[in-house]
Amino acid sequence: MKYKLLALDVDGTILMSNHTLSKVTERAITQLVKQGVHVTLATGRAYPSAKSLAQQFQISAPLVSHDGAYVADPKTDQVLYVQRIPYEIAARITDILVSHGLDVMLLHESYAVTNRTWKWTDLFPLLNAWTLRQLWKNQYPLKIQASRLIAGYVQKHEVCAPKIFVTGDEKRLLTARQELEKAELSGIRVTASGANNLEILPVGISKASGLAVVSERLAIQPDEIVAVGDNYNDAEMLQFAGMGVAMGNAPDDLKQLARHVTETNDRHGVAEVIEKFFL
Repeated sequence: MKYKLLALDVDGTILMSNHTLSKVTERAITQLVKQGVHVTLATGRAYPSAKSLAQQFQISAPLVSHDGAYVADPKTDQVLYVQRIPYEIAARITDILVSHGLDVMLLHESYAVTNRTWKWTDLFPLLNAWTLRQLWKNQYPLKIQASRLIAGYVQKHEVCAPKIFVTGDEKRLLTARQELEKAELSGIRVTASGANNLEILPVGISKASGLAVVSERLAIQPDEIVAVGDNYNDAEMLQFAGMGVAMGNAPDDLKQLARHVTETNDRHGVAEVIEKFFL
């Protein structure tokens, strides 16, 4: 099988555990793009963050951001698909999450609203050389609006975000998730990209639905796609693609869904995938 599209998750897949990009992975992706193979990013990150990383690799294919709720062309910023959580529902969700002492961030495509006031000390663990370089180049253009009364802010300003990202203690997340399910809020689904977060999306949205938009745009069939991911929000994408690849650092049950398991993100697993399936 000749594969025509490589879809890559970002955190835990392209980036190593210390949130940096290895030279090996950067070189492998950039060279593949230069060879004319379509490469896209399929990430839970907001579109501006996905676009800035795509520019580093010279990626021109449409990008899947917000876990599939927002798909856009990085060359023109043309929106190819977007689905949002209605602000009335978002306000009810945030009210429940805040009551459990969780940090909540509504990710719009051009700004974010959070109940947490970020301090520079919160960023110190991420201030490695690569991150500083991106900050210096203004590669993180997402504006953040902090409001302790976040539910009221969402109502007042009618914030309809494609995604709500939640972090906190694992037990509190579980309790909050159960309460969300009992609340029977229509039109949403809950997933996660790690043990200490929740990702809330419009119903029917996943990285697979976003990848379907990209593949149709590029006239590429699902069986001509290699998709690589490391966590539960990648599951649908790995099943959608002809070759679903789990990172070596992925949970065991995600590995069982994949057709192939590569090396970990700290051992250049993406570069190994490129060598195996494209070179």
